[in-house]
Amino acid sequence: MVRTDLQRRVFFFHWLVVILVAVVIAPTALSQGKPPFAGKWRANLSKSKRDPNHLFKSLTLRFEISEDVVSVTYAGVNMSGSEESGTTKLYPDGKEHPIAEAPGIVQVSRWVGPRLLESVGKKDGKVVGQSTYEISSDGNTLTATIKGIDGSGSTFEQVIVFDRE
Repeated sequence: MVRTDLQRRVFFFHWLVVILVAVVIAPTALSQGKPPFAGKWRANLSKSKRDPNHLFKSLTLRFEISEDVVSVTYAGVNMSGSEESGTTKLYPDGKEHPIAEAPGIVQVSRWVGPRLLESVGKKDGKVVGQSTYEISSDGNTLTATIKGIDGSGSTFEQVIVFDRE
């Protein structure tokens, strides 16, 4: 299937959100009584280092965490100026799980420390994305480092800083 530039960017935006959710929420929910990721976060574009091919204009995330399901609602404006939003459900158990928004891709997340999580996305057994997420000691900043291959086959790397709302 040949994708247009807009379709590639929409695919990347959705995939970015799914990886962000998988990596940030799951480990925290399991390790602490009150998950510090719960609530709303806004991307701070001035503190972030975004890839030139993926300059989304805004992104907010809202996390809701239950015992074995993490729901993440995202909303934002992509590089083309189109609004996007949706909700993704994750099952943070350290096993491979297909990503509904990205057919053929699975994700696996694991704790590296109490406030650091890493996640790997795979397609056909090949790594297509890696992410690490770290929450600050005061719980007010979330830093996401993401690299991989986007829907157009191009490599990218970004560091996105989120502030708690």
